[in-house]
Order: sequence, then structure tokens, then C-alpha cells
Amino acid sequence: MKKMRWLWSYRIDTTEIWLEDLVAKGFHLKSLNRFSRVFTFEQRDSVEKKVRIHYGEKTLAPKLVSVGWETEVNSGKWQVLTNESPDISVFPSKDQLFKRTRLHAYMYFLISTFYLSSYLSFIFLFGIILNIFSETFQVGPLLIPIIIYTGLIALTIFVYRAYRKFEKQLLGTAVIKKSGTKKVRRVRPAWMYEPLRTKIWLEEMAERGYELESVFATIFTFRPKEKNNISYEVTFEPKINANYFQLHKDFGWELKYTSNITWLNYTIWGMPYEEGEEKPAFSYDQLERRKVAKKAFFMNCGISIFILFICAQSIYMNTITIDQPFLVWSYMGVIRILLVVMSVFWVFLFVRIVLGYRKELKLISGA
Repeated sequence: MKKMRWLWSYRIDTTEIWLEDLVAKGFHLKSLNRFSRVFTFEQRDSVEKKVRIHYGEKTLAPKLVSVGWETEVNSGKWQVLTNESPDISVFPSKDQLFKRTRLHAYMYFLISTFYLSSYLSFIFLFGIILNIFSETFQVGPLLIPIIIYTGLIALTIFVYRAYRKFEKQLLGTAVIKKSGTKKVRRVRPAWMYEPLRTKIWLEEMAERGYELESVFATIFTFRPKEKNNISYEVTFEPKINANYFQLHKDFGWELKYTSNITWLNYTIWGMPYEEGEEKPAFSYDQLERRKVAKKAFFMNCGISIFILFICAQSIYMNTITIDQPFLVWSYMGVIRILLVVMSVFWVFLFVRIVLGYRKELKLISGA
């Protein structure tokens, strides 16, 4: 029996359950073609087995072998492992699977962004909507790029959601929300590019009696509380392992936010402290704090330059492909103005990123 399963590598949990159900019905996995996505099964006795999909080194760790894990099928870096033991205390690591899914999420996001800015942009799509009722409008020449981009966007969203689900399971990034109190919301655009200013602002809100509960994009939700001292940390880490979140939670920090954008591993943490106590911090070592600030600075600068490049590319494509003055009252003219405004905003933000980094270095040196 052969079964094709599209996008199975982004649905690891459901694929493992699917394989366990088939083994229980007597269909044992014989081979896996990672290119065609075809699973080949053979009919044997029905058994109860735990199935886990592993990605990485082919050689099983001795600890896994000692508790009964066996390799059922190999295909490149993929291994399907099985275990008939009723009591299993050790399971294969999914760190490499997590890193693979994260890398693919980055890749699809970048491809979608470049495709959007260089060819079938939102400008073009909206232009199609505006001209759909025109007598001279023809959808034929546009059909292929529309189909390609729609499929690319759908795949990007699918992989992104798989990554976020994987991240919550593996890293424990769930943010605890409390009910029964009146919420106060504030909007703070581009806050993650100014970590020091955001940290100071959150601590000022705490002094006024508002404790941060959660963050969605640029919307900060606070719970009214008695005025108290809360230390906040707005951090960036390019690589986060499975112990990162649990380690800080064990030290008493409460997770307030973790990035929804796959290639921005920003987090916000909070910890109350009493008057007269030393203010809590992730690190009290100046050298380590400088390294952390430097990583965030270079990441923010990189993102700013990338977005400015995308804006410049969009302005260029929008200008050379349309035969009309740059400043004209038309749909495309308005889009050009919006792109220019966005570019100016990011130049302004870039300057604030540099100034904020310099200020943070001075505060660290004076600590």
C-alpha cells in the first residue's frame, strides 16, 4: 500500500499519530520517499507502537537505544523510529526538526517578500481589482503570476503556523493571560527596534499602576494594579534553544511576549521587586550586557536596511514600469507617496536605533 502525504514534514505530530494508527491496523512502514512524499506500507500483524519522526544524525543515541527505540525507515536525514515498550520515559529530540522548520519559515518569508516587491505586488493586485470591470481588462496574462503568488503566500502561512505551533510545544512560549480585571491598551509602533526606550516606558507604566499582561503586534495590554516596582527586559536572541524560556522562568521571570515573526526572536519579561531591593536583571555583567545590546542593534539595523531596500525597489519598479509623472493624482501616484513616506519613516527609525544603542552603551558603562 502506498500513501502520498503532502507537507507531512510540517505536520510532524499528526503524521506520527497517522503512522501509529496504521501500525495498529497492521500496515507497517516499509519505505519513505522524501521527494515524492510517498509512504510505502506492507501488511503484517497489528501491534501497538509509538512512532516518532527524527531529523538529523542517522546514528541513534545510546540512551534512545537503551529504552527500546529502533529505526524503522531511513530517508536522507529523516528517520522513522518505533518503540513497542508500554512505558517510555525518553523520547527523541526535536531540536533539529524545530531548526529546519524555522529555516524554511525564514526562506518562504523572504521569497514571498521579494516576489511581492519586484513583480506581483499588492499595488498590482489592487490595480487588478480596480480594473476588473474595465472593458479592456484581460486577466489571461496575469493568471500565472497570480496563481504562483497565491500558492506561495498560502505555503508561507502554512509553514509559519507550523513553526509557531512547534515553537510553543518545544520552547514553552505560551503567555499567561488573566481575566476578571479591566484592561488598558496602548499602541506603540516599532517598539522592538527601540528596546531600551520600550523597557523604560514599561517600567514607567508599572510605577503608574499598570502591569503589562500581553502584547499583540504594536498593541500593549495592561492590567491596573497597585503601584509597584517591576523590572522589564526587552531582549533579542538570534538563536533560542529549548532551555531558554524555562531557565528564565525558573529564576522568577514572567514571559510577557515572544515574537510572532519567525525571524525576530524578541521577548519581553517582567519581574516585580520590593522597594530597596536590587533591581532584577538578566545579567549584571557589563561585557555580557554589551554583547546582548550589540546583537539587537545589528539585527535592528539589518531589518531597517532590508525594508529600506524593499521600499526603494518598489518605488523603482513602480516608476519605470508606468509612464506618468512621479507626483500625479492617481492610484499609482498615491502608492508612490505612501512608499516615500514609509521610506522616510524607516530612515527616521534607523537614526533612533543608532541613538538608542549609544544611549544603552552609556547606561551599561555607568551601571
